[in-house]
Amino acid sequence: MTELQLPSDATAVFQQMDNYDWDHDKEFQTALASILRSAKTPEQTAHLTTRARCYYYTRKFKVPVNFEAYQSWLQSQNHTVAEAQSASSTKPAQPSPMGDAPPPASFAEICALIAEGKPIPGIKDIPDTILEGQGTQAQAPRRKKPWEKDATAAPTPSWATRT
Repeated sequence: MTELQLPSDATAVFQQMDNYDWDHDKEFQTALASILRSAKTPEQTAHLTTRARCYYYTRKFKVPVNFEAYQSWLQSQNHTVAEAQSASSTKPAQPSPMGDAPPPASFAEICALIAEGKPIPGIKDIPDTILEGQGTQAQAPRRKKPWEKDATAAPTPSWATRT
């Protein structure tokens, strides 16, 4: 494989990009989190993170960054892609909102499970029962409706009645 010769300005851009504080850029971290949902292996995570950094840096600073050239530069600097991404992987993993449930199946698979009456993975089964004798009796008296008259209520004043 031939060594890629980079212009000095590209090397300067790569150094600036490598030194950028990716951990504290909230916009980048938010976008990266949504991108990494599809990653299944650490290699995919590293690849997607490097691609996202190149794209984001180009967009934010209006400086074009070639992904392949940047990867070559990282390797020539004795960096591995995993080391370059270690800053973003040191963040604690956020718990999944589904807990330990398996990832959702496709829509067609879920429809097939429902049609067959089978349980859907990750969905808690709640029985269709009513608990008898568990309720309490009402303590407060029933409120009267506006048209119901109270025997102890004061009589309506004469100016309020129609004649």
